[in-house]
Amino acid sequence: MPRPVRSDIAALLQEIRAIELLASEADVSPERLQAYWDLSADLIALVTDVEEYERANPMAGYDDPAMFTFKHRLRGITSRLADVASI
Repeated sequence: MPRPVRSDIAALLQEIRAIELLASEADVSPERLQAYWDLSADLIALVTDVEEYERANPMAGYDDPAMFTFKHRLRGITSRLADVASI
């Protein structure tokens, strides 16, 4: 039986969801809480943008310019999460 093919955009959404789980387990000090909520809002916005893009372009590949932008945003959020939280 052939293995189901997962699109690049579906793989990106899976990666974003993994970062969401990691963020939900983060230990954030009270003085860094605002920065944590800011990056959480950015993560939610990214999920929304990627899901909307996926509906319009279900087979978008990693070479798609929008995908590059989404990946760049995710890397920025991940970096900020590492700075803000003890994971």
